[in-house]
Amino acid sequence: MEEKIIAHMTAEALYDFTLYHTYSKFAGFLTNVLGLAVGFMGIILVVTGKSPAVSLVFYLLASAAFLCFTPVQLKLRAKKQVQLNPEFKGETEYTFDEEGITSLHDGKELSYSWGQMKKVVATPKTIGFYYEADRALIIPKMDFKDRFVPIMKLAVEHTVPGCVKVR
Repeated sequence: MEEKIIAHMTAEALYDFTLYHTYSKFAGFLTNVLGLAVGFMGIILVVTGKSPAVSLVFYLLASAAFLCFTPVQLKLRAKKQVQLNPEFKGETEYTFDEEGITSLHDGKELSYSWGQMKKVVATPKTIGFYYEADRALIIPKMDFKDRFVPIMKLAVEHTVPGCVKVR
């Protein structure tokens, strides 16, 4: 069985995927914890009288900076990547079969066996086929159209059990 789709990367889809990629790791989690901790620390210091009330503004600004910097940076980076990275310009044809995934972009064909796949993940707007720890084929969900179920069936059947984390 062979399934083909044509994918068009968008800044919104790439941003969605990079958010997942960043915050699914421990460092992303720690950044959020640190941001919240700074805010709560400021509140506690002001309430207990160990810091003047005006300092709460600085604690809350620092907290907001920790919590907002990464998402804003990722959004700007995704927009820039879609504009500048040849890998994301134009369309890419993906062919899924029993052997794996073949991508054809700008006349360049690359093949990835199902055995190479470390994991297959879903975000709200994308599906990522990780062929290395930090490298993935990123395909917007909307481009799967009516081929989503057959392609995911191929992935589940031909990858290591537990590799596919798609809900």
